Amino acid sequence: MPMDQDSPLHQSFSDCFNKNTMLDPKWQQMAEDELNETPENYKEQLNLLQHLVSNDKNLAVPDQDDFILRFLRARKFDSHKAFRMLQRYYMMKLKCPELFKCPLPSEISKVLEFQAQNMLVNRDQFGRRVYIIRVDKFDSSKVTIDDIFRTNILALEQIVREPETQIAGIVVVLDMAGLSLHHARFFTPYYAKRTVEVVQETFPLRFKGFHVVNEPFYFDAIMAVLKPFLKDKIRKRIYLHGSNLSSLHAFVRPDILPMEYGGSAGLFDNRPWHLQLLSEEKYFKKLEEYGYKTDNNEN
Repeated sequence: MPMDQDSPLHQSFSDCFNKNTMLDPKWQQMAEDELNETPENYKEQLNLLQHLVSNDKNLAVPDQDDFILRFLRARKFDSHKAFRMLQRYYMMKLKCPELFKCPLPSEISKVLEFQAQNMLVNRDQFGRRVYIIRVDKFDSSKVTIDDIFRTNILALEQIVREPETQIAGIVVVLDMAGLSLHHARFFTPYYAKRTVEVVQETFPLRFKGFHVVNEPFYFDAIMAVLKPFLKDKIRKRIYLHGSNLSSLHAFVRPDILPMEYGGSAGLFDNRPWHLQLLSEEKYFKKLEEYGYKTDNNEN
C-alpha cells in the first residue's frame, strides 16, 4: 500500500542516519501491520534474541539493541529465525571474506567513480530504498567482480542502519544496457549463488523487488544460471521491463528516478552518496571488529 504524500520520503542522507529520531507513527503502523512489531512482541522477542546471542560464546556483536533489531525485523519478529540469520550473516564473513567483508568507503572509491552504482536519496511510494546498478559502466579491465560485490555489500550495510528501511525494504534496478561478453563473468554460477545467498538467507533486509531494464535478448540464459538458487518468493519479485520505462514507473515512481530512467530527479550522479559513505568511514571500520572468533583473534 503506497504511503501518503506527506510521508517523510524526501530526506537528505544526513537525515536518514539520525539515530535519535523516533519513528513516525506511519512507520510504526507499517511495522506492526507487516512485521508483527507490536509493543509486546518488541520487548519479548528482543529479550529472547539477546539471550540467544549471549549464549553463543564464540560470537561478538555490537552491544546495541538497534543492531539485533534489524534481524528481528527481517524475520518478522521471530527471534529464532532472526538468530539463525544473524549466525549466517557472520558465518559468510568468516568463510568468504573476499566477498562479504564490508570494505571501507575509501577502499572502493575507484569502483564508485565508474558511476555504475547509486543509492537514491528519496524513497519510492512504499517507503523503500532504491538502488540502481548499471552493468555496462563497469570496466572489467580496471575493476574486479569481487570489488563490485563488496561495494554492493557496503551499500546494504549503510542503509540497513535506517529503521525505515528495515521496515519498508529495498528495491534494486538493474540496468543491463550495453551488456557484453566481458561482463559475462559477473553472472557465473559462483557469484549467482553468493548473490542469492545474501538476498534470501543472510542479509537482514527485506528485498522487495528486482527490476531489470534494457536486458539483452539472451537474458534468459542469465536467468537460467540464477533460477536453481532462487526461492519462489524471490523469483516472483523479478520484473523484466526491457526498454519500456513506463513499465518500470508502474513500480517505482518516476519523480525519484534519474532522467536516464524517465525520471525528474536530475542526471544519474552518485557523488552525494559517495561523500556520505566516506563520512561514515569510522562506523564501517568499527563494524568489522565483530563476528565469530577465530584462532587469529582469540586472546
